Amino acid sequence: MSWISFSHRLRRAPNAKGALDKTAPEALVVLLHDLGASAAALTSIAARWSATVPAAAFIALDGVERLDATPAADTDTAPTPLDRIAHTLEALLDHELRERRLDGARLVLVGFGYGGTLALHLLLRQRWSCAGILAFEAELMRPLPRILRIDCKVRLIDCTADAPADHGRLRDKVALLSARGLDTRGVLLAGSALSNEAIRHGGAYLVELVATAQRGNRFHVDRESSHA
Repeated sequence: MSWISFSHRLRRAPNAKGALDKTAPEALVVLLHDLGASAAALTSIAARWSATVPAAAFIALDGVERLDATPAADTDTAPTPLDRIAHTLEALLDHELRERRLDGARLVLVGFGYGGTLALHLLLRQRWSCAGILAFEAELMRPLPRILRIDCKVRLIDCTADAPADHGRLRDKVALLSARGLDTRGVLLAGSALSNEAIRHGGAYLVELVATAQRGNRFHVDRESSHA
């Protein structure tokens, strides 16, 4: 398995899937960890999932951190902490895609907690196109941009380990994203985002998203600058 640090040079494990294969992968799956965790916590999950999508390369990015909020700005266009993290992440994703001779239509982002929030932020606010996003326990930052059409699948998994079951919260997220043209589905599960049940459901969603990435369709995106 592979990993990248946001603040250090690119590092790869010697047996990184997709790094030593002579055959180029058909899709790239990038995993983003939650706050307080690391890429190492995701390698066993990626290994489990990779058996079901052998044509995909997996990497886990290390160094997802919550930046201190910036002082209030006079304009709505001032970069947020998430914007600054996303800018760094974009450069890493570009590097990994170029190295494998893939474009954004072959990319699937998987995020846990804050990593999922970051993945959704890339899609909604940084004009990043990808085949799909799988987000565990992610927050949907508002207000949302008004998206006229974007061809990307979003799969959400919320869990009840740290809070009572809240079906309404998940339904709201699915409805908001669907209303803006995103193919969105979600499931609420008992336990934690790292439970066997959550990883099993995530694996099923991932098979669908990687199949979309393997088709490699280029996406046409229309957005308006105003916010809802």
